[in-house]
Amino acid sequence: MDLKYLARGAAAFLVVGAMTGCNSGAESGSVSVEVRTMTPGAQGGPYEVKVRGSDGELVNSREVSVGSTYVIEDVPYGWVSVEATSGCTVENELTSESPTMRMIIEAGNCTLAD
Repeated sequence: MDLKYLARGAAAFLVVGAMTGCNSGAESGSVSVEVRTMTPGAQGGPYEVKVRGSDGELVNSREVSVGSTYVIEDVPYGWVSVEATSGCTVENELTSESPTMRMIIEAGNCTLAD
């Protein structure tokens, strides 16, 4: 085998490897949910929070109590919906430029925070 062809093959392999390495970043983000206060008249039990991915499938579900925050990792990029039993839902898109989403539950209101 000629060294010239071997060198060209190695160079091509390095270029392809470098190009694919740039695109091999994570394809998921995270969602955090913070419960500050409950809805007036609520029984004091925890809220159930559901996180749904862009395909509508359940990514994670958890009960969250007042004064607590929880984070869900590995949420696939795309439009994400967060639903709470307080009757509020927020949606946002997770992307490589914006890989995090934060929902704050305060009484009957849910807001997205930066």
